[in-house]
Amino acid sequence: MAIEITKIKVDASDLEVGMYVSELDRPWLESPFLFQGFLLQTNEDVQDVAKACEYVFVDVANSSAAVRTRLQTMAAAQGKPTVVKETDLQSQASFDDGYDFKEHLFLARKIYDHTRDYIDKTLTAVGQGSREVDTEQAKSLVNEMIDNILVKPHAMAWLTHLKNRDEYTLTHSINVCILALTFGRHMQLPREQLEILGLGALLHDIGKLRVPPEILNKPDRLTREEFEIMKTHPVEGYDILKEDLLMSPQILDIVLHHHERISGQGYPEGMLGDNISRLTKMTSIVDVFDAITSDRCYHDGVSPYIALQNIYRWTDNAFDKQLVEGFMGCMGLYPVGSVVELNQGQVAIVIATTPKTKLRPMLLMLTDKDKKFLKSRRILNLSMQDWEKATARLEITNVIDPKTLGISVRDILEQESMSAS
Repeated sequence: MAIEITKIKVDASDLEVGMYVSELDRPWLESPFLFQGFLLQTNEDVQDVAKACEYVFVDVANSSAAVRTRLQTMAAAQGKPTVVKETDLQSQASFDDGYDFKEHLFLARKIYDHTRDYIDKTLTAVGQGSREVDTEQAKSLVNEMIDNILVKPHAMAWLTHLKNRDEYTLTHSINVCILALTFGRHMQLPREQLEILGLGALLHDIGKLRVPPEILNKPDRLTREEFEIMKTHPVEGYDILKEDLLMSPQILDIVLHHHERISGQGYPEGMLGDNISRLTKMTSIVDVFDAITSDRCYHDGVSPYIALQNIYRWTDNAFDKQLVEGFMGCMGLYPVGSVVELNQGQVAIVIATTPKTKLRPMLLMLTDKDKKFLKSRRILNLSMQDWEKATARLEITNVIDPKTLGISVRDILEQESMSAS
């Protein structure tokens, strides 16, 4: 079933309990609210928003039924009707009672493994001198990812933690594709744009196979001369793909310009912000996010939580601020794959989060209160209404470095995704 919805501008004086605020009239980091995306549940909530903002943007579909009719009337008056699948909206709002994470993890793992096989074969062929890439298969795999991510993005997002230091280029290509599509879904891109974004992201680093392996895999800092050679990979990738009829100019733009920066200090052309396409800017953000959270031959990756902080710090010189804020909203306060500690001492991994559950995500419990590892891991959904009534309510208190407890997120994910079958 599809319903007509849209994100509409609403003056603060017209806000009511039951409306879902999806954007503010200013960057959320400059507001008193922790994150964008929240339901006005009380009159006090309405007053708090009215004090901070002159207007906000309200998501009609995620608002309560009691105010939806009025909002749809306002949307029609603004001439902004949109059709969105009901199932997609539910997955953004919360984890419904029938949500089987294990099932979705199994389905996502199948797509991931097929994509891994494709990238492995493609990189091997390109590395051996082939200039032919099976872009038809790449497009098919991207569409499978889109179908999966549009319904339930959480399992596929967790699979980006199947990182391997010795296979960085291979896993990085898949991860950037998954993260880009997840980001694009959050930004409500139409299907056609998601296909372009996904295909560009999947193939963005294909030119690296034209870089000598002794430079590509060097465990130390590159010399100036070596870095100049490394900087040729976007042009090499563009040259490999430019004759393919399936490669639209937008896809080729992502491959060629994903290392451009808004300050003009990127490469290969030193383009300034306004000249870099939106989809390319989005790819650049997720490219850096996956790179700095990955263990590579010359450094260990940082946590997703720290990576988001770093990317925000680099915004002025490197990235589009509005898109960075959108990516942070997409990933949440506790990004999937974060290892967290609870107020009673337990340790868990965040395996799913949504705009409405960013403070109370779905967890895979790893230890008991005494930090002893559980023999049988269990899934805990902190957003369940039962927790609101609990006298000893569980809360996330902080994000921790998994290495301090000898935790390998990759190994746990490998075990869980294989057992899901």
